[in-house]
Amino acid sequence: VNSAPETCVLEQFPPSPDYHVGNGRNVALPDKVEWFCFPEGCRLWRGTTPPNADELNLVRFSASSPANIATTIASFDACLGCTSSFSWFILASNSDEYGSASQKTFGACIRFFVPAPTGIDPTQDDFGQSIRGAALNDKASKRLWVPMAICMTSQIPIVGTMEVMLLRTCEALSAMVGSDGQLDRLGRFFEDVASLVINYQRPIPGVVSSSIPFLGGDPLTLTLPPSNGLPPLPHGASITSVCRLLGANGINFLLAAMLTECKILLHSDDIGNLCLVAEVMTALMYPFQWALPYIPVLPVPMMEFIEAPLS
Repeated sequence: VNSAPETCVLEQFPPSPDYHVGNGRNVALPDKVEWFCFPEGCRLWRGTTPPNADELNLVRFSASSPANIATTIASFDACLGCTSSFSWFILASNSDEYGSASQKTFGACIRFFVPAPTGIDPTQDDFGQSIRGAALNDKASKRLWVPMAICMTSQIPIVGTMEVMLLRTCEALSAMVGSDGQLDRLGRFFEDVASLVINYQRPIPGVVSSSIPFLGGDPLTLTLPPSNGLPPLPHGASITSVCRLLGANGINFLLAAMLTECKILLHSDDIGNLCLVAEVMTALMYPFQWALPYIPVLPVPMMEFIEAPLS
């Protein structure tokens, strides 16, 4: 394909920050969140079917994978009708106020491929058929597939919970396709999402948990540890997973580099491992805090940041 495709946000909810402001919340969707959903860039695929895990060179199981990851991946693939991949990222920022703590936004997304609109690319088999007005019925014909993602963000580290929410979202949306009363079911779906965003408060650290019903199934429980202890981690097996990834020597080396404020670059073929290692190691610094720039996942358009000087 002779083009330079770029990622963009097709639709978001709430549609603008004004929605939150009107309900007493000062939050907004981070800028360029689409870059972090596809940090490797927008990669197209041409074929008779969407790409599989081997063709995408996906690492679907890793040291950071929870015990039920095989079932979760199979469920996502079944709902979406193609090979999918789950990833998560962290965006950190500081306010202009001196001594302010870093504010983190956690994002979780499920990525998959969908057919490109018919006739969008002159080199694909369906282009001529679209000009002639013929239908594309030949299963042997190649066509263009484009990546798409459904993303959820939160200011508390509930990556595992957001993964469950994404799975329920995919199940709900796939069940609507071709069903009777599709518009009514879609309306109820948006009502559930709006209720999740507006009606439920974040838990009080170390005091009160939050129970959230979402699209059927068991309610989801959100809990935060006391504010005077080890910072919250993405999931219960985080430290164990990082120990398996780095080993004792790797953890000691990385922790020493962080305590001496070295410039650190993490590299992995699994995006989830980057965030996992970064979150665990910054937590193990407690009671110290990492005060330098913190970008666990660096998208391709931001690669020049690696050469940025640090004072």
